[in-house]
Amino acid sequence: MQWDRRAFIKLAVGGVLGVHASPLVWKLMDDSTIWTQNWSWVPVPEDGEVAFANTVSPQTGNAVQTRLVLGRVDGTRAIRVEGNPDHPLGKGGVVPEDSSALQLLYNDDIRVKTPLMRDKATGRIVPLSWPEALDLLSGNLAELVKKGKPEGIMALGHDPDSTTSQLLMSLMAALGSPNVAFTPDARETLALAGLATMGQTDLGFDLANADFVVSFGTPLLENFGNPVATRKAFASWRAYPKNSGYLAQIEPRASVTASQADLWLACNPGTEGALAMAMCAIMIQEGLYDQQAVGAAFGFEDEGDFPGFKSYVLKNYPREQVAAMAGVPLSKLLKLTLDFAKAKRAVAVCGPGPSGGPGRMYDFMAVLALNALKGNIGKPGGVLVQGELPLKPLGEASLATKVPPLVNPALGLDQNNPHAMAEAALTGKPYGINTLLLVGGNFMYNGPSAGTMQKLARQTPFVVAITPFLDESAAVADLVLPSTHWLEGWGDSVSPFGSPVASYGLHLPLIKAVPEAKDAGEILLSVAARLGGKPAKALPYKNVEEALAVRSEALGDFEKLAEQSYWVQEKPNYGAIQFNTPSGKFEFFSLGLFKLLSGRAGNPTALAQMVAGMGVSGGLEAAFLPHWEPPAAADDLGTGMPLLLQAVPSLRTTWGGDAITPYMVKVLPDTMLADKDKLVVEMNPATAHELHLYEGDMVRVDSTAGSLIAKVHLFEGASPGMVFAPVGLGHQAFGFQVADKGMNFNNAAKVTSDPMSGLPIWELTAVSVEKV
Repeated sequence: MQWDRRAFIKLAVGGVLGVHASPLVWKLMDDSTIWTQNWSWVPVPEDGEVAFANTVSPQTGNAVQTRLVLGRVDGTRAIRVEGNPDHPLGKGGVVPEDSSALQLLYNDDIRVKTPLMRDKATGRIVPLSWPEALDLLSGNLAELVKKGKPEGIMALGHDPDSTTSQLLMSLMAALGSPNVAFTPDARETLALAGLATMGQTDLGFDLANADFVVSFGTPLLENFGNPVATRKAFASWRAYPKNSGYLAQIEPRASVTASQADLWLACNPGTEGALAMAMCAIMIQEGLYDQQAVGAAFGFEDEGDFPGFKSYVLKNYPREQVAAMAGVPLSKLLKLTLDFAKAKRAVAVCGPGPSGGPGRMYDFMAVLALNALKGNIGKPGGVLVQGELPLKPLGEASLATKVPPLVNPALGLDQNNPHAMAEAALTGKPYGINTLLLVGGNFMYNGPSAGTMQKLARQTPFVVAITPFLDESAAVADLVLPSTHWLEGWGDSVSPFGSPVASYGLHLPLIKAVPEAKDAGEILLSVAARLGGKPAKALPYKNVEEALAVRSEALGDFEKLAEQSYWVQEKPNYGAIQFNTPSGKFEFFSLGLFKLLSGRAGNPTALAQMVAGMGVSGGLEAAFLPHWEPPAAADDLGTGMPLLLQAVPSLRTTWGGDAITPYMVKVLPDTMLADKDKLVVEMNPATAHELHLYEGDMVRVDSTAGSLIAKVHLFEGASPGMVFAPVGLGHQAFGFQVADKGMNFNNAAKVTSDPMSGLPIWELTAVSVEKV
């Protein structure tokens, strides 16, 4: 063999290939790795026992178990959040928001670690001690009360039913300010609709036992109520060999729910309530309603001076007219109605819209009327009244104050409208505010109109944010107080929207990632104690744990309740319903609502004016009956604003009140977030063609509220004439993994007030789209 350069190269290459092909090399590398890890001088954190602690996520209402490692270097450390298999609703399931919660808990870069104050002169942030921070806040509140201007204090909280919010309401009442509001929630709308028709506020849908479900625009499989329980119910419909459940989804977009449904009835935006009324009309015309249930109700037939639901719906919602207006085939609408009427356990469902808003009260009343015609109220698979949740009210029961609130009570039944409150404060009519207290909810991002809230913060002399994170609200605050993450502190949550049974969840301190963080409720208690007088009397508790124990006293031993972390009603309330209405019956014509407003107005002329002032377009004939109100956004369509913007919800994002985690961002599809940081909006190809837009084009979506910059995705499942944008993205906080990923839907959403209820709604917004 001649030894030359070619031979040398062959030998070298053959040797390299041979070494890599031999298992011996890899085995030696593996053994050496294990051997070096076992060197006695290599420091190894000593793991203790693994323990599991029960808790309930206040963000989703889902019961979870936190896996804890005891005795790590820094003490007990949480290493995983998973579902609790013992919880009767969640049954061990978990959603991304809960499972990735540790990414926010342990992210030092985004946590508020100590009280912070903004130096007005320099703009610099300086740390404070807790006594200094509490003295600053209580001194500001005391000064306004002393000057006789308690109405100059405005407070915004997250969940109105939580103990923290109960303490906040009590504090504001003791101070003498009526200006407190919370994140708007569909539970309020369902409570109002239930009160108007049934005299009951705690209603739910028995999805797990239904065999035919019609969903009117609510994202059942994206973020409805307890998302785990809802998906478990859906899975039971599809389970082999049963596979007997039928789901019909009515909405303008081929959403996750629509794509999983047996029937997607694609409608024009905002017409879901009209279709519910048309289904009522068809059932009445075809004689397919429950004669016994309807015969026992009030207001179906004309009652003296009161118009009956039957004559009203037949007159105003003929099937052909509604089908044409909603853009759905009449044959499909008719077949759906007949199948619904004939199904054994059918239920019609309403709920939060795609943007997480509270929904429309009259749409909810229409859906309840449809269920009443079906005769499913109080029956398995139907609409149920939850059992009583025996929680004791804390502090003062009402917000009766000497000064009028910022929001005129005559504009709606529910004054929980943070947007209207902010707009009134900005205009100074009837007066402005001096102090803005933000207790969770991240209103500077979540709004519902983020731009309006940011203007309010810039205009207010003193802004206080009580938050675990350096979020958008903390960024505008003059004083930032670090509150606990839900895995660090005490708190609670009540029954999620639409649950067929009442439930109560506790979260308690499991670990302490930020030593100086305090429960938000404890901060309020400390402020009340410093103020003394009425505030101290209204909030007499030593800490949040004591307040929770007092509130949940009727649920039994508090220590056992805390260890289990939840209480759930044993079984649904099947059987006859107690209708707490003036007639003692289900009311198609709401006699209770009529008496309430008539008493306020005093005479028929004033009543008509009051109803018109509440935004009811149908006048007195429709005001006390279920009916459909056209969406306000339709009035804005025209020159310059030819399209409608609607949100796209997902379990991979949140509706804005809660933070999104890095993991949730990572698993987003390219149809929501492109090129790692660009928001993606969906458009129907025909609509895009009219605007000379193509797949991947960058566009600006403009509304009267604000703008979005996004990348276009052409989607046949998007209704023509619409733009669909993901909700929950576009944060300016929470670290590099989350910040500047897309844009905030709430920057462009226009907020209006729902007729009659007065709650804010932002489901649809008129927009223009321009290529950039």
